[in-house]
Amino acid sequence: MRRRRDPPSPDAPGGTVIEKVYGFVLRECAAGLELFVFEHAGQPEAGLQVPGGTVEDGEAPLAAVAREVAEESGLRLEGWEAVATLEHEEVPGSATPGPQRWHCFAVTPDATLPDAWLHDPFGSASEHGLRFAYRWIALVDGEPLAGRQEAARRAVAAWVAERQ
Repeated sequence: MRRRRDPPSPDAPGGTVIEKVYGFVLRECAAGLELFVFEHAGQPEAGLQVPGGTVEDGEAPLAAVAREVAEESGLRLEGWEAVATLEHEEVPGSATPGPQRWHCFAVTPDATLPDAWLHDPFGSASEHGLRFAYRWIALVDGEPLAGRQEAARRAVAAWVAERQ
């Protein structure tokens, strides 16, 4: 499933479109599919999120999602599938203001992953000192994700439903 509309003009307020990636790690359980999420340890106001971040100059979105998930969770995963591309004129609360294009990817790892763990992210100075508390929630009808990530989760859930 791809959701597209004409991208904002580079001359639009906010300038060039910022390319973002989000990695939706899934696992099967008796109750259905679960989604891998994190909270900032000690900062519940940041809300539930999936690993993701900004695509670096010259980097392909597929490479960026693998890098971001590794930096933010410690997981080195292969087999990512492109699920959806979402366009946003502005993302309230984002550290990168202006128009954004979100490339959403999904993977179901072959390996069994723990039910919960803590990870200290690395990769950017803004993550220094943070700790992410990971756990699993239901992909469909689970706790809501922070901000516009909930719309991305719905796109992933629709993609999964189309494949079944």
